[in-house]
Amino acid sequence: MTRPDSAPSAAPAARWHAWLKPLAGVAAVAVAWTGVVGMWLPDWARPRIEAAATEALGTPVTVAAVRIQPWTLAVEVDGVTVGPRAAPWFTLKQAQTQLSLASVRHLAPVIRRVQLLEPMFWLERQTADQFNISPVMARLMSGAPEPNREPARFAVFNIEVRDGLLRYTDRVLKQEHRVEQLQIGVPFVSNLPSDIAVDVQPRMQARVDGSPLKIEGKTLPFHEGHRSEVQLAWQSVDVAHWLTAVQPFLPPSVKITPQQGQLDTNLTVKFEQRPAPAVPMLRIAGGLQLSKLGLGLPQTPGLGAVDTGWQLLKVEGLDALPLERQVRVTRVALDGLHLKARPLPSGATPPASATEPPVKPAASGAPVTSAPSPASTASNAAPAAVASATPWRWSVGTLHLAAQAIDVQTTSAAPWPRLDRVVLDVKGLDAATKAPAATWQLDVADQHGMTLRASGQAQVARQQVEAKLALDQASVQPWLAPLAQSLSLPLAVQQGALSLQSQLSARLQADPTATSPELTQPGLNLSGGSVRLAGLQTQATAPGVRDQVHLTELAVEGADAHLSLDPAQPGLRRLSLETVTVNGLDARVTRGRQGQWMGMAPPRPASAAARRTSAKTQEAALPPVTVKLLRCQDCRVQLTDQTVSPAALLSLQRTDLSVANASTDLRQPLKVDLRTQAQGKGQVNFQGEVRPQPLSVQGKVGVAGVDLRVLQSYLDPHLNIRIAAARAQAAGRVQLQDDARRGLSVRYQGRVGLSDLRLQDRVNEADFVSWRTLSLDGTDLAWANGQVNANLGRIALSDFFGRVIINPDGQLNLTSIASREAGAQPKSITTPQPAGAASAPAAPAVASAASVPVSAASSATPAGSPMKLRWQGITLSKGRVDFTDNFIKPNYSANLTRIEGTISAVASDKPEPATVDVAGAVDDGAPLKITGQLHPLGPRLYTDIQGSAKGIELTRLTPYAARYAGYAIEKGSLSMTVHYKIDGGKLEAQNQIFLDQLTFGEKVDSPDATKLPVLFAVSLLKNRHGVIDVNLPISGSLDDPQFSVGGIIWRVIVNLITKAVMAPFSLLSGGGDELGFVPFAPGSAELSEAARARLDTLASKLDDRPALKLEATGRADPAVDVAGLRAAHVDRLMRAAKAKAQGQPVDEVKISPEEKTQWLAAAYKAADIKKPRNLVGLAKTLPPAEMEALLQASASVNDAALKSLADHRGDAVKAYLSSKIPPERVLLTASKVGTGGLPDDKGPSSRVQFDLK
Repeated sequence: MTRPDSAPSAAPAARWHAWLKPLAGVAAVAVAWTGVVGMWLPDWARPRIEAAATEALGTPVTVAAVRIQPWTLAVEVDGVTVGPRAAPWFTLKQAQTQLSLASVRHLAPVIRRVQLLEPMFWLERQTADQFNISPVMARLMSGAPEPNREPARFAVFNIEVRDGLLRYTDRVLKQEHRVEQLQIGVPFVSNLPSDIAVDVQPRMQARVDGSPLKIEGKTLPFHEGHRSEVQLAWQSVDVAHWLTAVQPFLPPSVKITPQQGQLDTNLTVKFEQRPAPAVPMLRIAGGLQLSKLGLGLPQTPGLGAVDTGWQLLKVEGLDALPLERQVRVTRVALDGLHLKARPLPSGATPPASATEPPVKPAASGAPVTSAPSPASTASNAAPAAVASATPWRWSVGTLHLAAQAIDVQTTSAAPWPRLDRVVLDVKGLDAATKAPAATWQLDVADQHGMTLRASGQAQVARQQVEAKLALDQASVQPWLAPLAQSLSLPLAVQQGALSLQSQLSARLQADPTATSPELTQPGLNLSGGSVRLAGLQTQATAPGVRDQVHLTELAVEGADAHLSLDPAQPGLRRLSLETVTVNGLDARVTRGRQGQWMGMAPPRPASAAARRTSAKTQEAALPPVTVKLLRCQDCRVQLTDQTVSPAALLSLQRTDLSVANASTDLRQPLKVDLRTQAQGKGQVNFQGEVRPQPLSVQGKVGVAGVDLRVLQSYLDPHLNIRIAAARAQAAGRVQLQDDARRGLSVRYQGRVGLSDLRLQDRVNEADFVSWRTLSLDGTDLAWANGQVNANLGRIALSDFFGRVIINPDGQLNLTSIASREAGAQPKSITTPQPAGAASAPAAPAVASAASVPVSAASSATPAGSPMKLRWQGITLSKGRVDFTDNFIKPNYSANLTRIEGTISAVASDKPEPATVDVAGAVDDGAPLKITGQLHPLGPRLYTDIQGSAKGIELTRLTPYAARYAGYAIEKGSLSMTVHYKIDGGKLEAQNQIFLDQLTFGEKVDSPDATKLPVLFAVSLLKNRHGVIDVNLPISGSLDDPQFSVGGIIWRVIVNLITKAVMAPFSLLSGGGDELGFVPFAPGSAELSEAARARLDTLASKLDDRPALKLEATGRADPAVDVAGLRAAHVDRLMRAAKAKAQGQPVDEVKISPEEKTQWLAAAYKAADIKKPRNLVGLAKTLPPAEMEALLQASASVNDAALKSLADHRGDAVKAYLSSKIPPERVLLTASKVGTGGLPDDKGPSSRVQFDLK
């Protein structure tokens, strides 16, 4: 039997023995596991790891040591290097990892821990497209992936990287970057199904080129949505360093020069993939700030060198969903913004990098990204399209922008002002359509104290901005001075203060729902604008030019404008101004010698085609601009015109101008009211309407005392006169119309005048023409379609003076008023001018100088002329004309004084002539009077004028007598009466000349003196009282171009003297019977009754001219007197027979025709001549004719008989005249037989011929 306690003790021993064998086996396995895995496996695996890695990477890979903890499944690898031994590009001090037994359960690797100590990766860019790892990358990418291979299943816990280092060396760009103190922790990464719900909280910490970077987050990388969240904190980032690093990768046009800057970020980035077509969720939240930024922007031709930056840019409360196009920002603040731009030096150009196109980096050797597959493209197309079509939704709670120095300069010599303060504050910016409007406020100040304030509202969704602007007393000189230089403006502003207020409304996009047409397109509206510019002073910029424009104030009120911002048709669409007022304008402007204004170069004249194109373009693009009232008060304008010499100075003082309803619509009339003081104290007024297109002017014009001497410089090149004084007057209405169909028409009604006129000789300043007043009252002047209709009204000329000179060349000084040659020196018109060539014969020269071609004057209004001219009357008072004739030597001078008179109304379209009544005096003594009728305005000139002058002293005419007659005048006076009548182009004139006591003195040698016996002619013309009374009638046709009154008068005078010599008896007879001979019947010496009457007339003429003596010459002509003597012989026989029969004296017997036959037969019977006989021897009874023939044949007629007949004739004449005048004044000369020496006067040759001595 067994003891009771022995059983329990045996049981444990048995159990122990039962476990001993397994334990021994386990121990053996453990020892084997430890030996194989812990001791043998590391040495066996290390070379194989090196070989496999080297083969896979194509570059040497070494491992210093491998240790395996077999019971903890921990593996340590020391001293890993990858790459060439001399320059490995990857080293690892130690890698620790631990395998989890869960790998058996999951049939997939489950790593409990991975730890990398001091890993170092060196990336080197050796060439533009080659890196030190390029061969490795190319080898790894050369293998084709296995098709339809599922991704590996794994789980890794506690991933850590400690004290890592990343080096990047760029041999091309000569840059190097380092990521130091790299600490990475990833607690868990797994794609095993059982661990999907486990969160992974990654974190990374490092210093990137010295800037601390910290990233923390969590992610589910193998979840269906790949949901991730990262917290990024990158502090004190050297922005300049990183911008320098990326410069080589930027296009040349955006390359910048970083100077300084620091970036601090604190961002949270969340990402989650969503099933298509939903857009993935990417959210960026947090804030960032960029402080102390300084940049140098690329140089450009416009700005040159530009430096910019700011003190602090801070973004707070950022919440962005970029893939959903949403951004929300609580606050954005930019402080200390500064900008400094300096122009390039003269002649410098921007560097090539600023203008050359960017160079694309080569793609060879770079990692190649495979093109997206069609499937992926299709899957992403819809979200992308939706995203691109969705507008951004964004909002900024508060925006604050503060600039402290904006300094932009150009090549202008004058600097642009620096903006010392620009502050913009905006609240409530929201792009939502129904979001309330944001409010904003802007404050701008420059270095000179100018302050601009603006405030308003903004609608982001509708892209609308409303603003109120205010500027108070801002100095404009700092801003306008450089602007004037940049634009080459002729004026530079020296001072001025600008104030403005306005309301603006801007739209940046069209609004199709708007009711106003202006709101349907992008645009800018201005309303309620007012501008005031005070104390403006400007000076011409051109050297040596003293032009300036000053004004006390420029005020613009009620500005309203619309500016289109439509890219297709931008520009001003409308501008309306209530009032524009200019106070105290003082403008002094110069027009240079070449026509340039204010020293500016004159513009080149455009071609006709260019001018037409420009005009059409301007007309088409001209926006509607209206100014309801434009005023210029107390303005002064002074224009110096140097295009003439001397320079002309035109000035307007105390000018008040108002223009109402001004508009770019040139068809709208303007109401103009102008009152100004012109050229000193002259007054010019205009009130009326002006329409620019088509041109129309209607209004009242007033001109009083305007000095016209300013015109002298313009007249100098053309006239030899100088305007010493002249003032214009006018008061009336003016109308001007320019109609496309009817053409231009002008009309003036009122009064015009020219007072205080004094024209002088330009050479010696002697007076030429002057008057106190010339007025035309009640004028009505019209011009239309080339036709003139002028009513000169009542014309009055008072206190007038004229200087008339005949120059030595015989020309009137009036013909020298205008300069005949351009650039010629002035010629005196009040002093003798030397003849340029040999003078013409004296008489024709004087005739030409003293005459007016009547053919030109025959009609003041030629037939067919469109002119209609009339006046209501002409009044002359206190006139004087100074006449000098330098053509003759010595010179002759005379003054016509006390000229007074009137000329009544006359009109070109009415036949009634004007009544002329003008009186005056010659040298204040001899009265002069002109009366009659005159019509110079009709189709044909009509005159019926009588003129008279009495008691003109002939001694003053001694120069003429000495030159043309060859004798001086000792005494005498001249009176004359003329009567000129012109009607129908025919002139009939009587010139009655009365010379009293004309006495010639000593003979004067003159080459122009006539060779005719002047003294004899005077004696012939002078009566017993010493008076010469001569009538010189003239007549002719005014249509003859060679007809001139002066020429005819001169020829009459010459003919008169010639006639006194050649036919003195014709002149003596005064136009009656010829007194140069007394006719006798053939063969007779008896004076007939007619002969006695002629001798009585001759005796009377001789009795009135006691200085004349008469020579008488008896003449006999055989051709007529032989037959006459025979007839006289028969007549004597008949009278003797009758006397014998009746017992009477023969001289008392007369034979009548009735008794001639009776006494002829008696005389024949008594004559002792050979007679025809009959058969019985008795004398036959013959017919009377045969008896007369036989008696005549019996007469003895020879030369002695003819000579005796001539003697008897002379004796009979002397005997008769001796009873009338003293016998000693009648001298008989030797009688002459024949016709030799007889004048061709068509008188009978049987005569007594007379001659005067």
